[in-house]
Amino acid sequence: MEVFLNERMNKLLEEIELYREMGIPAAKRLAGILQAVQAVLKDLRGHIAANPFVEEAAEIAFFKIVKPKFVAEQLYAVELYSLETNRPVGDELALKAYYEFELKHIRRFFEQHRFMHQYYLLDGHELDHLYFVRGAAAPVVITAELPSSDPEFSTAADYLYAKFIAYERLQEHLAGLLYPSAGTLPAQKKRLPWPGEKTDLIEFAYALYCWLRFKKSERTIVEIIEWLEESFGITLPRHYRRFAEIKMRKV
Repeated sequence: MEVFLNERMNKLLEEIELYREMGIPAAKRLAGILQAVQAVLKDLRGHIAANPFVEEAAEIAFFKIVKPKFVAEQLYAVELYSLETNRPVGDELALKAYYEFELKHIRRFFEQHRFMHQYYLLDGHELDHLYFVRGAAAPVVITAELPSSDPEFSTAADYLYAKFIAYERLQEHLAGLLYPSAGTLPAQKKRLPWPGEKTDLIEFAYALYCWLRFKKSERTIVEIIEWLEESFGITLPRHYRRFAEIKMRKV
């Protein structure tokens, strides 16, 4: 199962990256990405139907960790398209206000779902049998965020988790647009050499990000990456894809 899921995620990320590098109109790019995500989700649904979960823990892991990451790619693509096509042109102050408004919208969403967002951030497990098992009687408070669902391929909270992932990523994107230099350290006279591979530094960045989130820090992954790049005199391109691979290990 893990190999199958990793292959599907890597293939999806490659397709999305290709669409974003093609230079096609935004609407066509979005349509291509959505089509790619839907194709993968259909593939996953068929795989789950043909290979039923043998234990509840496996079902929880799939709907809590795996499926939300795939759906988040769809949600992020839609949000990014909306952000890009609705932004004001030519006025820097208006553009800054627009980005700040979008950030407030994301924070308001997290506040509206404070309990579930904290459960997500702290990787809670106590209520997983209600939130991530198909057919479970979950509290009504979270079902308002569900789209029309497929009972054989959805649970009470997997879509909400996907929105958290997509909105966190959009929040990081907006922070990078608003504060491109925020959180970086002054240039050092002598930079420390990084003793390992770039992938090791990305893993360290992800671990630091998770720890800071647990400590209620508002630092974004963009800020952490920029700080590490400046500190070690190294570039870490396409780190999001690597983060997706790291998170898949939790399955």
